[in-house]
Amino acid sequence: MNIIDVAREAGVSKTTVSRVLTNSKLVKPETREKVLATIEKMGFIPNTSAQKLAGNRNYVIGIINSESINDPFYGYVEDQIAQECRKRGYGVIYTVTHNENIGCEREISMLYGKVDAFIILGNQGILEKDVEKVVRMQMPIALFKTDVEKEGAMSVDVDNVQGGYMAAKYLLEKGYKRIGYMHGSRTRDFREGNQREAGFMKAMQEAGREIAAHFYGTRSYSEAYYSTEQIILSGVDALFCETDMMAYGILQGMKEKEISIPHNIAVLGFDNAKFTNYETQIKLSTIGQPLEKMTGYMVEGLINMLEYGQKYEKTTLFETDLIEGETA
Repeated sequence: MNIIDVAREAGVSKTTVSRVLTNSKLVKPETREKVLATIEKMGFIPNTSAQKLAGNRNYVIGIINSESINDPFYGYVEDQIAQECRKRGYGVIYTVTHNENIGCEREISMLYGKVDAFIILGNQGILEKDVEKVVRMQMPIALFKTDVEKEGAMSVDVDNVQGGYMAAKYLLEKGYKRIGYMHGSRTRDFREGNQREAGFMKAMQEAGREIAAHFYGTRSYSEAYYSTEQIILSGVDALFCETDMMAYGILQGMKEKEISIPHNIAVLGFDNAKFTNYETQIKLSTIGQPLEKMTGYMVEGLINMLEYGQKYEKTTLFETDLIEGETA
């Protein structure tokens, strides 16, 4: 299959198809959409090498975020990606999708022709077929915490099992006797949380210990905050939270009830969530993800592929770090 076949199917000239593939401004928007739709329908894979020879380098990375735009964790990640791109002479274009059943096909089509590579953040409805579409287009793509692995795509995450194990070991070594656990989802649909729990339980079982009480949130500050009284009444002397945002909600609730942290109850989070516009009053003890290393690794891998044809690893897991704050 070649551009002549695409041109015949779309009812346009070969030159028009070529101009669409090289992002020429000489093509009318409606014609461009028609040709792109035909390319998608036929499964045609453009020759990206030829496009680059034609000068079709945008020096822009497209970021598709599937998580909530008010999530400070992903906000910091996006900021770091932009900084890493800027260092290397690239810009970024952001789009946000939160369509759990639809995926991000629309956002990919919106960015096609405007960006040289994609980074997809989070796993809220990201579909394997969306990633496959970018791979078929022969465009570099990095997946950050998407729970999708695909040949031709770079998947980046932390070793959540190792992080959960580290969390339990830390609390056990600190001498806490009644350790509680706050899950990110009651229905266990939080993949990262399930992995963190697996590591946590492994360390507890090795020590011959059991979790004293289980609590459930939705990875949100507010739901954790409203669990404060339940946590206090449970009698736990330490609590591990699958995300920092839940830990911060609990800390706020404990502060309002004048519960001393960590003397009455220790709190340990997971993420090392960063806040770009303010500093929290309490330094949370947490299992940290090396976000600066992770984002730098993704951007460098994509640009090395674009500029030198250097292949990247399919899957890379970074190790977590223990960050001792004031709460455990």
